Formats: sequence, structure tokens, C-alpha cells
Amino acid sequence: MRRISLLVLALAAAHAYAAGSTDKDSLVNTRYKESAAEKNAREFKEADIPLPAFPDPARGNWFDIYVDRNYGKSPKILTDSIEIAPDRSIRYVLNVKSAQGYDNLSVEGLFCADTSFSSGNSKRSSYKVFGYGDTVNRRWIEPRKAEWKPIGSTFNKNDAMRAVLYQAFCVDGVPNTTEGLVKRLKERAGRYAPKMVRHDK
Repeated sequence: MRRISLLVLALAAAHAYAAGSTDKDSLVNTRYKESAAEKNAREFKEADIPLPAFPDPARGNWFDIYVDRNYGKSPKILTDSIEIAPDRSIRYVLNVKSAQGYDNLSVEGLFCADTSFSSGNSKRSSYKVFGYGDTVNRRWIEPRKAEWKPIGSTFNKNDAMRAVLYQAFCVDGVPNTTEGLVKRLKERAGRYAPKMVRHDK
């Protein structure tokens, strides 16, 4: 009989607590529903942008990107090509000149994630090659299966050049203007710019 009484009291207490509890008593808001506009803003949808005009590797506003003293190539970025796409990625033209002096042009995009944590459908920081330069015929060749490749605060030696671009454009938030991006690039990615991260450790 005593056990039945205790059971009845326990059930009554649980019912009273449940009736009086609200969302404020919980760490999770169970009433929030994500709107379609909020979902679209969170999800990444790549903007379809035409490739730029083929540049002259010997002329124009090319800026030398400094990686480290052991980097065997001479990367440059065409500052006139830097733009912020509607999908919030940064588009630009690169020329990673080989040690033998051959031009290796590419059109690329760099997406800077708002956070280093990925959740749901949120996109991580990544880059994509949209076209490779054919310097003989002066045209872009689009790769058949181009895709966004993750990039972030940890890099390997094979991607040290894009690590410099990531540090220049993404760290501390992305500038809202092209002018701000170019200024950040010159401050962080040049030969005598203060380095945020040493890649020659």
C-alpha cells in the first residue's frame, strides 16, 4: 500500500512539473522554426559567373605572393581580377609561375566560412578552380569535374600558397569590398608583410 502511495505521489509531482514548465526552463528552444529565407542564407549556392578575359601574364597589376624561402614557384595574383561573388566567395586569377619560368594561369574561388565548425548544410572554408589557362591559344579550359576542396587553419606543404591566401582573405573576417581585399592581400601576403603564420616550420 505504501509503494502505491509513493508511486501516485511521484506521478502527481511529475505532472505538476510538466504542466508548469516552459521553453524558458530548457536549454533548447523547441518552438523555433527556421524560415525558408534563413535556410537559404545558411546554405551555399554557387554563383554562375562567366570566366574573366584571358590576361597577359607579362602586363597588368600582378601582385607577388610570398609563401616562404623554400617555395620553388613564383605565385602572383591579378589584383584587378579580385571580386566578391554573389555567393560570398572571392574570385581571382592566379599565375603560379614554375621554377623554369612557365606561366600556370588559373581562375579560382575561395570561400571563407563564418566559423571553423561545420553544422548541417553549412559550407566549410574551401577553394575551387574554375579554369586553367591555355597560354598558347589564350583561352580558359574549364575542368570537367571541378569541385570545392576544403581548406582551413591546418595546411600541408602541398597547399602552402593557398594557405597564404586563406590567411590574407579569411582570417579576422572577410572585407566587404574589393578594395578591402586588395589592401588585406598587400598587408599579409607580400614578401615583406608581417606573417600571421610561419609556413617554414
